[in-house]
Amino acid sequence: MKIIDKYLFKSFARLYMIILSSFTAIFLVIEFFEKWSRFFSENPAFWDVVFYFLCRIPYIMVLSSPVAILLAGLFLMQYMSKHNETVAIRSAGISIKRMSVPLFAFGFLITILLFVFGDTVMPWAEDTLVYIERVKIKKQNRADIRVRSDIQYKDDKNRLYYIGFLDGYKNKIKNIDISIFNNDSHIVKKIHAEHGLWDTETKNDDQDMKLTFYNGYIREFEDNKLVSYINFEEQYFDDIHIQPEDLVKSTKKPDEMTVFELRDYIERLRRIGEKHQKELVEMNLKIAYPFVNVIMILFCIPLATISKRGKSRGIGFVVAIAICFLYISMVRFGQSLGYNELLSPVMAAWFANIIFGTIGLIGLFRTAT
Repeated sequence: MKIIDKYLFKSFARLYMIILSSFTAIFLVIEFFEKWSRFFSENPAFWDVVFYFLCRIPYIMVLSSPVAILLAGLFLMQYMSKHNETVAIRSAGISIKRMSVPLFAFGFLITILLFVFGDTVMPWAEDTLVYIERVKIKKQNRADIRVRSDIQYKDDKNRLYYIGFLDGYKNKIKNIDISIFNNDSHIVKKIHAEHGLWDTETKNDDQDMKLTFYNGYIREFEDNKLVSYINFEEQYFDDIHIQPEDLVKSTKKPDEMTVFELRDYIERLRRIGEKHQKELVEMNLKIAYPFVNVIMILFCIPLATISKRGKSRGIGFVVAIAICFLYISMVRFGQSLGYNELLSPVMAAWFANIIFGTIGLIGLFRTAT
């Protein structure tokens, strides 16, 4: 890497860290004053409050990073223009496109880091934050989602399930009713059992746990009339493959899950016949959003160009903030289109990136010519 590349990379990184830290501190102070009266009325432990706001930092950093990227690039270009560094670089035969390479290199680095950070640290921090607020500060009981009652759902084979009680720790279910229908929605079989038990020894990477039913009966119907009735003490059905995870509908929000957790959750929803369009949009958005850190760099040079004169510098700053707010608005608009199935989940997630990436590229090439 040339000396000028190192200089631009380090200068850009330093400005980015200063601006990102400033935004994080500002947001923390604002949120503290918003919540301190509610929190301290509960008389919480001091370290619980401290840990709550520490867990808030990852979310603020991921949200503020695009703004920090854009402002860091704008301030860097303005500083170099003020001290005639841009003129010196171009006099040496280095074009604006070539000069922006270190900025894009830093942008791609931040994109990768924030993707990993947002898919590992942030879900853990958000989950911990909810726990601290509900259990530690507000003294509420945390719901145990692996122990549930009155579970109802249908699978992709047009079967309706009712589970009276699930003990996810013992892999046991009680009071089971399964209704099986034909293509004309007429009932053809009904299975009832007092309880069922998964055999954990059958579990491996490629096979589900075996579910055995106990103390029940099987009723078969033809033209909605009972034609067969069989009692059983112990019965295994080859075509029933429900798992404890299928019966535990996650209470986590999508932003509290990793991409892989969301993928598994979507697969469970697909298996039991539940809608999963929203979750698909959120999973793709987790992948698409970090790339905004690269897209915002496209706007740095055009914004710096309109801010060369002292009277226009404030305009560049205002436009930069407006671009970030417009981007967030476009992301929400794409989400709504995806939720309502007007766009595919992939297109809904990348909707804002495609629009702003196109605008940014046009502005960059026009400035560079």
